[in-house]
Amino acid sequence: MLLNTIIIDDFYQNPMEVRREALALTYPQPEGTVYYSGRNSRESMLPPETDRLFSTIVHEPVVGNRRMAHGRCRLALGGDPRPAEIHVDPNCVWAGIVYLTLPDYCQGGTEFFRNKEFGTERAPVSDEEARKLYGMPDRTTAVDTILGKDGRDLTKWDKILTLPMKFNRCVLFRPWLWHTSGPEFGTGPEDGRLIQLLFFQAGQPPAAARPPIRR
Repeated sequence: MLLNTIIIDDFYQNPMEVRREALALTYPQPEGTVYYSGRNSRESMLPPETDRLFSTIVHEPVVGNRRMAHGRCRLALGGDPRPAEIHVDPNCVWAGIVYLTLPDYCQGGTEFFRNKEFGTERAPVSDEEARKLYGMPDRTTAVDTILGKDGRDLTKWDKILTLPMKFNRCVLFRPWLWHTSGPEFGTGPEDGRLIQLLFFQAGQPPAAARPPIRR
């Protein structure tokens, strides 16, 4: 049994307060090469006990990957450049989004795809899979080759699922699924695409209980 996507509605108890906090963050212009549209916040914001909360939700131990944009927010507006389309998220075992756009402006969501050439819905997760499913020597080569060739050409993909945007909805998904964000929209923070980003790597399972030592 494989758990690939999870949807949680009414995620925050105080979503308007969280949205106000998100809008108060700093959103600088991206530096260097990025695959996403819009701007990531410089700061992060996370509820307490985040790792424990999400470990319970996904039924496996996870910890936030703070080398990524874990806990940061992203604001994307209509007309923002879109450097890439289909992608995967490396260095994590779960990715997630909390939608913070107000209900009147919600549109699109997070979209998932099947590659037409190989018939796959995800990137290989091991070198063995890369050889077996893609005829390539290792996972990195397979991902780089497929996305380098087809990542920006949506005619090479079939869209198989959209997790719709809804205010205060959290969506979690396996980062190796071929996916992309929905469309950018809006003219400013009030009506733009505002999300919170989540990236989790594998955590350590809890230590086994030890019997008491008798003296």
